[in-house]
Amino acid sequence: MEYPDPPTHLPPALLVDVPAETSVWRIHSDTRGAADLNPTPRPRARLGGRFDSLDGSYSYLYAGDSPAAAVAETLCRSLPIDQSPRLIPRVQIRGRVLSELRTTRSVRVADLTGTGAARINAGVWLTKCDPSGYLHARRWAAAILAANPGIDGLQYRPRHDENNLAWMLADSPATRAHPAVAAVGGVVPLDSADGHYLLGALLTAHNAALAP
Repeated sequence: MEYPDPPTHLPPALLVDVPAETSVWRIHSDTRGAADLNPTPRPRARLGGRFDSLDGSYSYLYAGDSPAAAVAETLCRSLPIDQSPRLIPRVQIRGRVLSELRTTRSVRVADLTGTGAARINAGVWLTKCDPSGYLHARRWAAAILAANPGIDGLQYRPRHDENNLAWMLADSPATRAHPAVAAVGGVVPLDSADGHYLLGALLTAHNAALAP
């Protein structure tokens, strides 16, 4: 499929606010803090996430409105849909944890749900494409951030879960932890008894399971 590049001048995006004290969840490496941003440039499509920075001009983190959203966007977003059972390799959970965070202030984001992508002349592919479209999605993310200075990131639906919300939050590459979110409570190592129990319930909704 051919994916378009963003136009030189983007139409105004729909901006919405995630209220302060909102609980959000993320799956991340156990070597990073729960609120730590990732400054790694991602110029190759097969590495990294949908809205990572192509050139390191911003740092980024991903979060969801529930553990289900975090699982959908990190572990299930690239699962093939033409086979059953859908198996998650154990290596994908090794050294990773699920953390709960809370927004410390109102978080302003460009909304790509509903008609949000269409109103900036993108399409549903922007949040639903497989990794073959990630380079284009990252160009759009950079363009949206540049056209809306002061926003904290993007709001969208996980590729395989229309019931929940996900966010990509961005900040300066020099910023270690995003100032709008803070960790609360403990973390759940995914490759542990508690993690396996949690994942068993959440993956069932995707007709998926951990590989033996």
